[in-house]
Amino acid sequence: MKTSYFKPRMPFSFSAHPYDLGTLMGLWHSHDDNHFLLKIYRIDEKEFSNYYDYHLNYALGNNLTSEEDFFRHVWQIVQSRIKHFEMQDPFSSNHGMHRQNLAKLQQFQKYLKNLDQWNARPSNIVIAEKDELIQNQKQEIEKLNAELAELNQYEVSLKILIDDGHLATFIDVIQQLRELKLPSGRKLIKSDHKIPYAKMIAKYFSHGGKDIPIETARNYFVDKKGDVAIKGTSIQPEHLLFKVIPVDSAKK
Repeated sequence: MKTSYFKPRMPFSFSAHPYDLGTLMGLWHSHDDNHFLLKIYRIDEKEFSNYYDYHLNYALGNNLTSEEDFFRHVWQIVQSRIKHFEMQDPFSSNHGMHRQNLAKLQQFQKYLKNLDQWNARPSNIVIAEKDELIQNQKQEIEKLNAELAELNQYEVSLKILIDDGHLATFIDVIQQLRELKLPSGRKLIKSDHKIPYAKMIAKYFSHGGKDIPIETARNYFVDKKGDVAIKGTSIQPEHLLFKVIPVDSAKK
């Protein structure tokens, strides 16, 4: 008779581990599958991992089997019992219990699926899952390609050149634009964050023929106390060359 892979309850033990299999009289190895499944019916789904690992560690620690063969053994026990319940008379007086047990076994089988690193389950199941995975990946690739194509519309091959030595002057103009107000009193442009301005400058402008690091641009858009930057880069007076004002103000 084949040795059971599952940890048995010692006969007449009153301090057995909750996951040990058997009754007060111990475990009949010819019924170890029944005892293993009975525990599954009674434990919560969140205990599946601890329950499985408890018996796996017992089997490995006693050199009873390999991790892969243990998985195959448990999968076969569960799959056989699922088929058994599926074949039961739906009008039987035990139908309610059968449905509950079937549902719990299907939950446990779903847990087992994530452990199958060997593709040890029946080939038709593994192939079907891989086909579904491939199909999902194809759809995701198509989605990403569409998003990439849309983003590429906003890419530039040649950036707008800011004259060498006047990056701070240009940023000062941008900062002035942020403060412009319409006749209604509302701001012409508005953003709850300053980083979009820094990203815009780094992405679409170059300075002296070189790219502008986003951190360089970000340093100009910092918190201020009055007109003085608390941190980051301040614009020096010699770079304040332009003043953006409303048309009405210019006429006065």
